[in-house]
Amino acid sequence: MRFLCFQSRLGQELYDMGLNRRILLIMTCAVLMATSCRQREEVDLIIRNAKIYTVNNNFAVLQSAAIHNGRFVAVGSDANIGARYTSDSVLDLRGKFVYPGFIDAHAHFVEYAKSLAQVDLEGAESLNAVFNRLTKYRNSHPGEWIVARNLSYTSPDDAILPDNTTLNVFFKNIPVFIWTKDYKRALVNDAFLKAAGIEPAVKDGYIESEMVRSAARCLPQPSDSAMAELLKQAERNCFNVGITATTNFGSSIRDVRLIDSLRESGELQIPVYIVLEPSAENIEQYISKMPINTDRQKVLAVGIDIDGRMSQYTAVTLQPLAEGKTNGRLRIAPDSLRNLCQLAYEHGFQMCVGCVGDSAARLTLKTYADILPNKNQLRWRIENLHLIAHNDLKYFSHYNIIPSVQPAQYQYNKSFISENLDRRHKKEVFAWKQLLSQNQGIVSGSNAPYGSLNPTEMMYYAMSQEKRRTYNKQNQKMTPTQALKSLTIWAAYSQFDEQQRGSIEVGKWADFVVVGKNITTMYQPELPQVSVERTYVRGKRVK
Repeated sequence: MRFLCFQSRLGQELYDMGLNRRILLIMTCAVLMATSCRQREEVDLIIRNAKIYTVNNNFAVLQSAAIHNGRFVAVGSDANIGARYTSDSVLDLRGKFVYPGFIDAHAHFVEYAKSLAQVDLEGAESLNAVFNRLTKYRNSHPGEWIVARNLSYTSPDDAILPDNTTLNVFFKNIPVFIWTKDYKRALVNDAFLKAAGIEPAVKDGYIESEMVRSAARCLPQPSDSAMAELLKQAERNCFNVGITATTNFGSSIRDVRLIDSLRESGELQIPVYIVLEPSAENIEQYISKMPINTDRQKVLAVGIDIDGRMSQYTAVTLQPLAEGKTNGRLRIAPDSLRNLCQLAYEHGFQMCVGCVGDSAARLTLKTYADILPNKNQLRWRIENLHLIAHNDLKYFSHYNIIPSVQPAQYQYNKSFISENLDRRHKKEVFAWKQLLSQNQGIVSGSNAPYGSLNPTEMMYYAMSQEKRRTYNKQNQKMTPTQALKSLTIWAAYSQFDEQQRGSIEVGKWADFVVVGKNITTMYQPELPQVSVERTYVRGKRVK
């Protein structure tokens, strides 16, 4: 009996202990659930079920991201982000691809905006089609100069405008200026030559090389209000192709002030990196003072092109590019270049010098080397690099000089290279991989409006160099990863902005694009036709 009583008491104690444990377990679960609910932070937007190419140091590909106040607050797996964050706005991408917003590190944003007001002759492959468009513009803009672009002189019916005779008949008293598709030449009528004060002895009405640059300066400028609308249209075009930050190379004071006012009023959202032209006004107003580096405005750089084009034999080279041809001439005296670089260095500005020929590049690199400390963080750049002597590559690594290229230029110059360059020049032209090996970074730009604005087209050209004999038999085309980085994190670094954008990481602005295809693995010839489905700037959808 005692044993039975003891057994009964023990059973009751064990039951009570089990009950207490069950109660404790239930209470613990309730507390954990309540705590979990309280710890799920409310954010503005959650991306889930995506393939997010972060372009971080590990080039990680993740599923989900949380965005709040315009910045990424977390990036990880769907489970991880879902457990930590909640939002009224959840973007389920169903396996689509997310990339950092593209950064166009060499563009002429203001000139591109102005080009949108010009008559677009794209697709006008006959004389009648050209004149129909020009006449339609004249009728809707009576009395105004006619400025057009994208004239094709390699159309199926050969040269559709062999000379300016017809222009002189149809537009006798109205100045006409027509850019060719490649922006190497312009066709003008006699009324333009007279208005611009150019000698009429121009063969067939075509002007080219240095004369084009000076003639283009004579074109009428839009008013500030008209320019504001054109800049907003240019911004929309950038967003449509996934460009979330751009550059205005060769900025005047008017450009800087207009862009700043539109950014301040909220009418312009796209960040514009200002590269100043070295005019007397800019030197007095900006370059002789400290750079401006705010969230709204970045005026940090000075830029100048010091030689011409390879295909026009105006690039300044160590040896003539072809038999019977002469070298181009520098657009600035070496002493003047040195003085400008010294001024920029003393006041903390970045230098961006455009060099097509190997002689121009050598002059600039040696000038940089005489001024810059070894292994500095000033990030001076060489723009539009075409031809670089093998022995001059060392300057890039020694002085942390950033190579900036326009990948489409290889395609534009491919036939010229094949037909004109000797064996040595062919080894040294468009040496992108050799430049990359110097400091593990290279920057791509569109050169818009003088090149296509499309970033995936730039990627395609960067990856499509044909095999050719180079030093160490090295293939010069970029890999898909390198081509993507040249338009994202490396571009951001070249503009002192790698802490704010260029990759999808915690703390950076939520600038990103959504694409239906994997642009790093897809069939490369289809890249230029890839369309960006969505574009976000600071977490807000802009396309």
